[in-house]
Amino acid sequence: KQWYQRRVAITAGEMAYVNFLSINQKAPLQEYKTEFPVLDSTPKIRKLASHDRDMYEKGVRAFVSFIQSYTKHMCKAIFILKELDMEGLVESFALLKVPKMPELKNRTIELNLSVEVDVEKIPYSDKIREKARLKRLELGPILDKDQKNKRFKNNPSWTKKKEQKVKKEKRKFKKIVAKSKVVETMD
Repeated sequence: KQWYQRRVAITAGEMAYVNFLSINQKAPLQEYKTEFPVLDSTPKIRKLASHDRDMYEKGVRAFVSFIQSYTKHMCKAIFILKELDMEGLVESFALLKVPKMPELKNRTIELNLSVEVDVEKIPYSDKIREKARLKRLELGPILDKDQKNKRFKNNPSWTKKKEQKVKKEKRKFKKIVAKSKVVETMD
């Protein structure tokens, strides 16, 4: 048998998950205490994110992914979103702004930022991506509903496609008939 070591960080409210894993999944867990000091690197990460849009977006995506996976976990009785320390989570992901998402709809989360950062003005460190972002900003907001509908109206409907297909088959038939006449005259 091969044994694997994994470390899982769980809150006091999630201790029932330890029992669940040992009984249902046959994976007993042992408590592991850290013996090294935990350093608060959040200010450094926030500073990096305030100067690099890619870093900022990755933090937001990681936070959104964590919240969505937490709400969709199969042990909904153990993993309750309302009991999560959202301010602590936002702090741990070093977010500069709390993303708008349905799971956080009725919650007010306060950010403890030392300096206010306008996230719309954070540039990419990659010059090509930054140039593309600035171009998108110049063009304005994403297509509105009318423009989206126009995009689909340019495509021919299925009845027109059907008519085109019938015309194409007629042309093929005429070519075949013309070739057969040429072959008959040669004989």
